[in-house]
Parts: sequence; structure tokens; C-alpha cells
Amino acid sequence: MDKILSVARNDLQVTFRDRSVWLQLVIIPLVIIFFIGLANGGFGGDGGSPHLLLDVFDQDGSALSTELLANLKAANPNLVLCPADNDADDVCRLDDAELTDTLAQERVTGGVTSAMLVIPAGFGEQARAGQPASLIYRSQNQIGETGPVLQALQAEVQRLGGAMIAARVGVDVFENSGLMGASFADENDRAAFDRQLYETARAIWAELPPAVTFNESAAQEGRQPSGFSQSVPGIGTMYVMSTVLIGSLILLQERKQWTFQRILTMPVAPGQIVAGKMLARFVMGMIQYSVAFGFGLILGVYFGDSPLALLLVMVAFTLCSTAFALLLATIVKTEMQAASMLNLVVLIAAPLGGAWWPLEIVPQWMQAVGQLSPVAWAMNGFRSVIFHGGGVESVIPSVLVMLGVTAGVFLLAVSRLKYE
Repeated sequence: MDKILSVARNDLQVTFRDRSVWLQLVIIPLVIIFFIGLANGGFGGDGGSPHLLLDVFDQDGSALSTELLANLKAANPNLVLCPADNDADDVCRLDDAELTDTLAQERVTGGVTSAMLVIPAGFGEQARAGQPASLIYRSQNQIGETGPVLQALQAEVQRLGGAMIAARVGVDVFENSGLMGASFADENDRAAFDRQLYETARAIWAELPPAVTFNESAAQEGRQPSGFSQSVPGIGTMYVMSTVLIGSLILLQERKQWTFQRILTMPVAPGQIVAGKMLARFVMGMIQYSVAFGFGLILGVYFGDSPLALLLVMVAFTLCSTAFALLLATIVKTEMQAASMLNLVVLIAAPLGGAWWPLEIVPQWMQAVGQLSPVAWAMNGFRSVIFHGGGVESVIPSVLVMLGVTAGVFLLAVSRLKYE
């Protein structure tokens, strides 16, 4: 391990002796971050609204369905129920179109809304009668991935159901208690008692700690995501990929100059040399992320409340880029090929993966193709923390995908690597 660290330390020292590295590492990325951030809304909130749009079809129209929606919105102030909450600024992004079931499904699959909710007719009556009552919920969440909207909905349904069960049990206990006068004058009297028990149960639920909490800090104290909330992680990720992939070009240069061959004559295993050089590129990638996010802090960008989640995404993506750098070094034969391939990969993977703009605004087919880029998974992780107040659990799927790709690419690169 000491030899690997020595190789990495030597590579970093050589890299930072070249003053031009600061142009690639600091000046150019920060300039692009600033202007892309301005294009995405600057210091305002247009760079990725924290609003969570939910298309709602209340086919029941009962007091219970109305209460469910009101409590759902109260549980998450960032939630916008469409079309009921649409305003003059068209926060629901309907463009004056009438919301239909077909349009709502298109809006979900196109990433315009977080989900759609249908409350079927008879929902309130069935729930009050203790019969099975269902809600129709559609989203693009993966299996096991709930998301803030579904979390809030599940919590509210649990509270409503718990209160109704408590009221029904209370009524039954009263009627079957056998106490003198334990009966109702009529159905209205019974319904009034049931309602009283229900309200009492709801009040008790309200005093208990919430089963699911949603991080609203992005919308508090003016810390609303801005255009720089998109450009800092996006352009930072693009330049991390570029900085790390340059490692393949350096390996070719050292082979051409016989530097690599001379190092092989030293008491260091070839694998340790390559590992040290890849470690140096990984460190360079993490430095690049530090520069980008440090600049974001200066600009006042709100990065959520989970630095650990952000760090996990950074590490996973940098490792993934390092693996691709090693693979690229086994494919290209000349410096010209390496430089051309590097530019091609970065300029395709970055915009395709949502580094320049949110993937939600591009056509559905491009969103699907964009998932082939590791940049998309990194941005999914960053946006879940920055825009939706997520924590470590929200970035786990993205991190696992990137680590899986990293392992596969590393194995392929090592199998192709020829030290001679």
C-alpha cells in the first residue's frame, strides 16, 4: 500500500508543478458554472423548482377525500395539487390544457409531475363502513423507492385509517359494553358519537411524532434551490469526468516517453504502479468536486442537509470515472486518439446525463437514453438531496448503480491491460 501511495503522491506533485493545471481545475470550471447557472435561473428559483407536482382526480368528492387532500398538503407544503392549486404563473405547468387521465399519465412519464393520484368514487363511504377502500397512485419510482410524495401519502392514509379504526372500535365497545343506557337513540346519534371518537383519535395522531418526516429546509429561510443548484453539481460532475479521464492520456504520454517503462525497472509491481496512478486521478476528481461545491457555497447555494449523501455520490462517480479512464487507456493507441475520445465521451455523457440542464425538461426518449450515462445517476443523487431534501437513503440506488458499473469496467480494463 505504501508503494501505491508513493506513486500517487509523486503523480500529484508532478501534476501540480504545471501551473496550467489550475486553468483546467479551477478557472474554466468556475466560469462555466457561473454562466450556466445564470442561464438556468441564476440566484432565483428557476433552476429546479422545489415544488412537487401531483395531479389529482377526486372522483369521490366526499368529506373524507377532501380531508385527505387537505391533510396531505399540510403534511408537505412543497406539494402542489393540480389542477386545484394552479395559479396565474401556471405552477402546474398545464399550459391552459384540460387535465385528463391520459394527459396526467403523460405528465408522469415525461417527468413533469412527481405522480398522479386518483380517489375513486365511493372511497369515503367504503372507508367509513370499514370496507376495503383503494387509491390509485402512479409514478415512475422504482420498486422500493417511495419518494417524498408517496411517503406523505402513506403517512396520511395510515393516520386516517388508524383514526377510523379507533372510532369504529370505540363505537362497538360502547354498544356491547352492557352498561346501563349503552345505546344510541338513532343513527344520527351513533354517527355523531363515531365522529367525536374519530376527531379525538385524529387529535391524538397529530400529537404523536410523524411516521414520515419530509425535509422542508430548502423552502425555509429563503434557502430555495436556484439555477446554481443545477450548474454546480452538473458542471462539477462534467469536469470531474474530464479531469479523471485525462489519466488515460497521461499513461500514454508516459509510455511514449518511456517514463512508465523506467518505473517498471524499480522494485514496484506493475499493478501497484497502475493503482497508484489511478489513485492520483481519483484524488484529482475529488479535488475538482471540492472546487465546484466550494464555489457553490460562496454563491450561497443550498446543498440540502445531508453532506454525507453528497459525499457518497461524489466518491461513487469519481470511482466510476477512474475505471473508465483505465479502460480508455487500454483502447486508444495514440495521444491524439485519447484526446479525441476524451472530448467525445465528456461532451456526450454530460448533457445526455443532465449536467447542463435537468433531464425533466427533455423528451422522454432522451431521458431514457440519458440513464446510460453515469452522469445521469450522479445527478439523480445530487438532485434528490438538493432539490427534494433527501438523505443517504435517497442516493443509495444511484450509488449502487455507479459502483456496479465501476466494478464491471475495472474488471474489463484489468483484463485488457498490458504492462509491456
